[in-house]
Amino acid sequence: MSSEEREFPVGPRSGERRQVTALFYDIVGSTALLHQLDPEEFAALQRTLHTEAAALISGNGGYLERVQGDGGCAYFGYPEPSEDAAEFAVKTALQLVDWCQRLSQQVGSNLKVRVGVATGLVVVADISNTRLPDHTEVIGIPPALAARIQSEAAPNSVVVSDTTHRLTSSAFEFEEIGLRELKGFGEPVQLWRPLAHRRQSDRFTRYRRISAPLVGRDDELELCARRWARAKDGHGQFVLLHGDVGIGKSRLVAELRRVIAAQDAVALVFQCEPRGSTEPLHPFLESIREAVSEATKDPQPPREAVVHFLRKLGPEVGKLNAEIVAFLLFGKVQERSSEAWQIDLSDDEIRARAVEAILAVLTASTSSGPVLIVIEDLHWADTLTKAVATRLPEWIVSRPVLFVATSREAMAAEHLGEPNVLSIALAGLTAQATSELLDRIWESPCPAELADFVYEKSDGVPLFAEQLALLLREGMEATVQSKRTEWDELLREGRVLNLQDLIAARLAGLGQLRRVAQIASVIGREFRWKLLVALMEPEPLAVDLNAALEGLAQAGIVRLKTPDSAIRFRHVLIQEAAYDSLLKSERREIHARIVRLVQSGTVASLPDEAMAWHFEQAGQPLESARCAIQAAEASALRSAMHEADRMADFAERQLMQASESNDASDLRLRLLTVRGPVAAALFGKGSEHARSIYEQGLSLCAERNDQDRAKWFPLYWGWWFTSPDYETQRARSDILVRDLEGSGDPEVRLQSLHCAWATNIDAGLHSRCLQCVEDGLRLYDEDRARFSRSRYGGHDAKVCGLGERAFSLWFVGDDIGSSQSVEAAKEWAVHISHLNSLLHALEFDLELRCYRNDHEGVIKVADEIAHLAQAVPDALAKSALFRAWADGMIGDAMAGLSEFEATLIGRGMSTSEGAPVYDGMRAELSARAGLNEQALSILDNAVFTSTQSGQVFWLAELLRQRALLRHSRGESEQAVGTDMARALQVGGEQQAAALVARVQSDIARLGLRAPQKSA
Repeated sequence: MSSEEREFPVGPRSGERRQVTALFYDIVGSTALLHQLDPEEFAALQRTLHTEAAALISGNGGYLERVQGDGGCAYFGYPEPSEDAAEFAVKTALQLVDWCQRLSQQVGSNLKVRVGVATGLVVVADISNTRLPDHTEVIGIPPALAARIQSEAAPNSVVVSDTTHRLTSSAFEFEEIGLRELKGFGEPVQLWRPLAHRRQSDRFTRYRRISAPLVGRDDELELCARRWARAKDGHGQFVLLHGDVGIGKSRLVAELRRVIAAQDAVALVFQCEPRGSTEPLHPFLESIREAVSEATKDPQPPREAVVHFLRKLGPEVGKLNAEIVAFLLFGKVQERSSEAWQIDLSDDEIRARAVEAILAVLTASTSSGPVLIVIEDLHWADTLTKAVATRLPEWIVSRPVLFVATSREAMAAEHLGEPNVLSIALAGLTAQATSELLDRIWESPCPAELADFVYEKSDGVPLFAEQLALLLREGMEATVQSKRTEWDELLREGRVLNLQDLIAARLAGLGQLRRVAQIASVIGREFRWKLLVALMEPEPLAVDLNAALEGLAQAGIVRLKTPDSAIRFRHVLIQEAAYDSLLKSERREIHARIVRLVQSGTVASLPDEAMAWHFEQAGQPLESARCAIQAAEASALRSAMHEADRMADFAERQLMQASESNDASDLRLRLLTVRGPVAAALFGKGSEHARSIYEQGLSLCAERNDQDRAKWFPLYWGWWFTSPDYETQRARSDILVRDLEGSGDPEVRLQSLHCAWATNIDAGLHSRCLQCVEDGLRLYDEDRARFSRSRYGGHDAKVCGLGERAFSLWFVGDDIGSSQSVEAAKEWAVHISHLNSLLHALEFDLELRCYRNDHEGVIKVADEIAHLAQAVPDALAKSALFRAWADGMIGDAMAGLSEFEATLIGRGMSTSEGAPVYDGMRAELSARAGLNEQALSILDNAVFTSTQSGQVFWLAELLRQRALLRHSRGESEQAVGTDMARALQVGGEQQAAALVARVQSDIARLGLRAPQKSA
């Protein structure tokens, strides 16, 4: 339960004992290859292998420890621990072999590899204080074993140790190799060959069996009860229950709920789901949708019904919060509605508003009394749900709320110091508690020594102990068994090796009820009655479906609520066991039936995330990709970028499996339009990842040769936006205008001109900028603009055009026209009541006043921006920067410079945007503070950078400043004159009359000879 930036585990400590999985790979027959190839070709091939191996290892969370010659060694579960380390190591090994095979098919390469994987305990020793070359040393059997067993692998295959096999047998299909004698190992070693990845089981660690007795948890229950007592008095409390698989967290919560229910308190329970990490706020939104459906008797309540329902919860929700939650549920806004709140906000602001709206809904009923809020399985939560949990301790501090979360993960250390936060780690049951559990489960006297047997087998895990006891009891109904050897035999006959096997064995004994569980399991962890009825229609069933479900509930397989609500498997492992018991062909057919039922309208629609999975399992990758893209779009609209990225990855995998068609081509482009903004948000607009997405999109657009490319304008815009430098950006803006000139969409043509005027002014092309603004403003439409602001730049195009026109008019010498244009920009921003656009207009005004050296005016506008921009960090930083400059120019220069530099660095403004002006301001302050050497260094760098980047609109002014500084330092007239001449030349080429006039005035004032133009 921590915010995203707090989730990175700490690296190893000196002498730490840790379980890791080691992976060794080696080229097969490298010496023979070296004889076949030129040394340079062999080196290139070897380097390609190591590069691919490094990418696969890193992508799967591993650590490439070293590359040596024709092989390499990697660790998984180090330096960051991971419970999935073994699985990701085997996955990486298979991917590396697959890559070699594909390389051979594509280019005829003879490259083959062997890979060995082994898991076990190691000691990670810190040797950073020694003279050894590495900082850490990994000591243990796994690295040595992995190195040995890779030599047992056939070319282009993988061999794993027995421990690795046991940890990953549910995730991969294996072939037994058998026992092998290995050098350095006294006993033969059991080896396995992984063949392929199974459909990966969801990692579930809790099994809800509320009917089972609670034993061995008196202390923990008492702690929770005390926190509830404080919460009832208005001092909100936060409790996290965390622990291992089946340790009893949900059972403890159920008992707490039973105690609290006796006090007539409200309890709200939310369940995070497997695969839920791709659905923003899914536990809350699904519960809200169910509540509205129940209240309105409408399975698909409209938006207005949701808003009405939420507003009735209490005054804390309010109209805006209700609209925000409705937006989160429906994933879109009404285009003509004044409630289209999110179009005016940045991604961070949308996320913050969404979290606060959910918090308001959660605590709305506190006005009527204390509330218990439970979130189960927080480890499956999406990033926004985790953000809600992170805010809760502060939010409920003065509210009568007890919030209880269950998770496999412990709490972030920074929360533990809060007085209203309690973290409880649940340990396994003692032998005595296990005996008590069996006494309560057994209907007749418990056989002697059975408690010891169950405790030994279950290792004190309550869920395992309970399920084991139930299985043994059922097995003993047929035959009387009372000896340990007979109990062992019963488990062996049922092939019970672990908890999943145990559950599968119990399912096998359900008779015809098992078939109902199998069909239901294909729907998912949770399923609706109508969908199950429709799915069961072609199935012969000797019992009534209602009776079958009642029987499954009594057997602890499912949990029933009300007739109209969803039915849920009590544990995801039960659902997985039922699902895995079906033949693959049968599973595919049932998935196909589900999608047909939804498509025909026979049953209610399912979320896009769920439909993407059903289509995938039904063998329909194109439709799977379509649903995944829709889910990614909805997540991106909610500013849930990590969830959008995961669904986009899923869609991409599906498209790789789909046949080529026009539909597939359209979906690829649609996917890229989602991926671009997501990559820019997650990795930065200048990241190679974001650039490559847009370049790929433009390449696909060019291949299609569409007559009207307006449909894919977001790709064009992103391609322009992620340009590596200003010269490239200007050239790309010309391509946008050219390619979209004939578009039938006026908004697209306007936005292409929006790109062009912004980059032409950076290049000092003022005539071109003014023409683009004139052409663009003729296309402007106020209604269309409301929905383009958030998509293209975060501000209104008309405000931007008027502001850029004000800049260019000032440069070309029309100061009056410039002032009129910037006033028009501010007036229009006020008219449309859009904060970011108003700040944008004020920033134009601020910078123009700086150009004019209007220090008092700069302070006035900077203060106005600061007043409005409390929630807009970039605008706030810019106002502070300009105010520091103005203060330093009319007052204490050194204090102004210190504040300026602190703002520039501390608020993250050391970017290329605005850099020439900022450099000029900093140089002015430095010179005024007597730091001439620093000022000259700043200007030298600014002139060079401006020239190299193509951002030359302020170059003439930088050259003029440098000439004046050189004159004040007593440098030669030739050095001063050279800068003045170049400033005149640049200003003249740009038709920047305002800058040319300054240079000419300084030449006359200093009595310099009229300089000749020079390069």
